[in-house]
Parts: sequence; structure tokens; C-alpha cells
Amino acid sequence: MKKLLFVMLSFLVGTGAMAGEKDEYFTFNAGFLFNSTLNATLGYEHELTYGNAVELTAEIGNQWQRDPVCGKICKDVFWKGYYWDGGLLYKHCLKKFKNSNLRLRFGPEFGAYTGRYFFAVEGGLEYNYVFPSGVQFSLIQKNQVNFLHGDSFRNGLLIGLKIPF
Repeated sequence: MKKLLFVMLSFLVGTGAMAGEKDEYFTFNAGFLFNSTLNATLGYEHELTYGNAVELTAEIGNQWQRDPVCGKICKDVFWKGYYWDGGLLYKHCLKKFKNSNLRLRFGPEFGAYTGRYFFAVEGGLEYNYVFPSGVQFSLIQKNQVNFLHGDSFRNGLLIGLKIPF
């Protein structure tokens, strides 16, 4: 009987876990951006009041290119279009649902693209679904405008997880 009560209590506590104020998450997102780009993002998110949040991000990506000689994507030219950047994003909660939320995300970023530095502004939408364990699934629509280099605009979709700690 004690085991049954313990299991029921654990289940109730686990299912009551929802995104709340002052929670902290380790985030990982990956996806495709316009103009033939693979993207991966790591981040630290801190939730604020009313479902808002701030996130410190580090990002790496690669724009695959075709070999001018053979016209194919080759391993020799694949890593020639890489970039990395980091930034601080503010996420404003637009709508809260029972186990999910929709946020508007925006903020500045700084980084380098094939050795040339750039400044960027990111904006987009983020949808989060909270599982009973507290882990969140994220679907992110990202728009990024870059200044001071040739790859000036990126947009696309990323999917990822947020793990509480």
C-alpha cells in the first residue's frame, strides 16, 4: 500500500510540473535555414514573470555550397561556408495555454562568417510544449538579418528540447 501511495504521489507531482517563473533550462535546437544552411544552437534560458524569458545563445551553422568545377556538393567545399555567433534574446509571451506557450523572440547577435565579423538582429516566434517531466519541446521560426558581410538574411525552422536544471 505504501508503494502504491508513493507511486501515485510521484505521478501527481510529476504531472503538475509546468513551466513557471524563475525556471532555468539548457536548450538545444537544430534545423534548416533558407539558402542551404544547417544550424545548431545551444543556450541557457531563464524564465521571468508572466511567461517571458531571456536566453543566452551560442550558434554554429554551415551553408553548403556546390563545387564550381563539378557542380556537386563535395566534402572539400562543405565546410567553407560555416559561421558561428552568440547573442542575448528576449522572449515575450504572446499566449499561454495549459501545457504550452507562444513567444515572440528578438535580440542582438555577434559572430563571424568565414573569418569576417558581423552584427545581427534576430526575431521570430517560438512555440513550447511542456511534458509532465518538465522537459519542453520547442518549435522555432527564426529570422536573422546580418550586417557587415554577404550572407545578409537567414530564416527557417528549428526544433529542439529544453531541459530543466
